[in-house]
Amino acid sequence: MSAIDLVGVRKQFGETQVVRGVDLAVPSGAFLSLLGPSGCGKTTLLRMLAGLETPSEGEIRIDGAVVNAVPPGARDIAMVFQSYALYPQMTVAQNIAYPLRKRGVPKGERAGRVAAVAEMLQLGPLLERKPRQLSGGQQQRVALGRALVREPRIFLLDEPLSNLDATLRSHMRAELIELHRRIGRTMVYVTHDQLEAMTMSTHIAVIDGGVVQQFGTPQQVYRRPVNRMVAGFIGTPAMAFVEGRVGEGGALTLAGTRVATVDAAPGATPVIGIRAEDVRLAEIGVPARVGLVEPIGHETLVRLHCDAGIVTARLPGDTAVQPGEQVHFTADAGRLHLFDPIGGERLTDPYQGNERDHG
Repeated sequence: MSAIDLVGVRKQFGETQVVRGVDLAVPSGAFLSLLGPSGCGKTTLLRMLAGLETPSEGEIRIDGAVVNAVPPGARDIAMVFQSYALYPQMTVAQNIAYPLRKRGVPKGERAGRVAAVAEMLQLGPLLERKPRQLSGGQQQRVALGRALVREPRIFLLDEPLSNLDATLRSHMRAELIELHRRIGRTMVYVTHDQLEAMTMSTHIAVIDGGVVQQFGTPQQVYRRPVNRMVAGFIGTPAMAFVEGRVGEGGALTLAGTRVATVDAAPGATPVIGIRAEDVRLAEIGVPARVGLVEPIGHETLVRLHCDAGIVTARLPGDTAVQPGEQVHFTADAGRLHLFDPIGGERLTDPYQGNERDHG
C-alpha cells in the first residue's frame, strides 16, 4: 500500500490553467474518487499521477518520494482507461499476461499469476476467448485483470464504467468495492458520477475549475458540504436551494414560515439548502403547491413549489398527492444547510447552533 501527497500541484497548457494549486494527502490503502463535472481538471490530475503529464508547479510524492521526474514505467502504477484497450488478436489469458511478458517474467510464473487474477475476477471460463466474444462488463474485467496481474502499488482508474449500461455499472461497482477490500491497494478513481463516488470511495475530492473544493469521506462531503457547488453536485435528487430570511432573535424563515433559529443578524438572506430526505408533509408548515410527482416504487419524489423556490421531497411510496394540490411541508431544522447568497460558502453547521429549535 502506498500514500500519495500532492503539494501545490498546478498544470497549465499555454495560457489556460487546468489544475490550480491542488493539495491532497491520500492515505495508504484509500479508495479516492476525483469527482467533478467535465473539464474540471480531474483527468489531468490523474495523468500527472501516472506520469503522462508533468506538473507546471508543485510536487507529487508517493510514499514520501518526489516522483515528478520519474517516468511512468518506473512509478509502479497501473492505469485502467474508459476504453478497455484490449488486443483483439489475443485471448483473454494473453491480454492479462501481456504486461508480464513485456517484463520478461518466466512463463510458469506468468501462468500462475494469470490464473490467480482470473479466479479473483471470475474470468476462468473465458481465458481462451477473444475480446469480441465478451460482453462490455467482461471486457472491463479483463482490463482490470491486466492491471492487477502487475501487482502495482497504486491503481489509477479513469472513468472505467462509463461505457457500461446501468445494470453492468452497478455490478462492476460491487466488484470494484470487493476488489479493493481484498487487495487493500491505493486506488484513485476519476468519475463525474456522484453515485459511483459515494458508493465506492473511502475518500472523495470534489473538483471544480481545477480546484479541490472539498476533500473528505463520502459522509462528510454529503452531510457537511463546504459550499453550494459541492452541496448541489452530491446527492440524488440534488439539494434544493431556496431563499431564506433572518428575523429578530435569529428566526430563520422560508416563504414567511419560521423553520429554524440561527446565529445571524436580522435582515440576512442566506440561501437555505434542503435535502429531499429531510422534507416531510405536515398539517402546519411552509405552504406549497404540488408539482411533478415521481412514484418510483419504494418511494415517491414530489416537487413542492413555494414562494421561496422549489423543494423536492423524498416521501414513502404510498404517498397520495396530486399535481396542483395545496399542501404544507416542514424540514428537519437540524439538517438545514445555509450558504452565502453571493459567494456560496457555507455559513453555519446544520448540526450545531439550532438547539433552540429542539430544546
